[in-house]
Amino acid sequence: MHDTVAVANTGSAAVVVVTEEFRSLAHTMAANAGRSGLRVLSLPYPLESRPEADVRSIANEFWPQLLAVLGAR
Repeated sequence: MHDTVAVANTGSAAVVVVTEEFRSLAHTMAANAGRSGLRVLSLPYPLESRPEADVRSIANEFWPQLLAVLGAR
């Protein structure tokens, strides 16, 4: 998270990608670093206990959203 905030400080596009379980923590940490507007994309929770095929499916599903949040689409 701290590296992402540092990237945001340079004016580069930045998005934090977390699972839903950590969404509020990501917003809190960004706000504490003076970056309350840092974009956060939440993925379903949990990921680590899912089969690889499910995680790949989630990645494919959320990829367009990540590009949109970055402003690439």
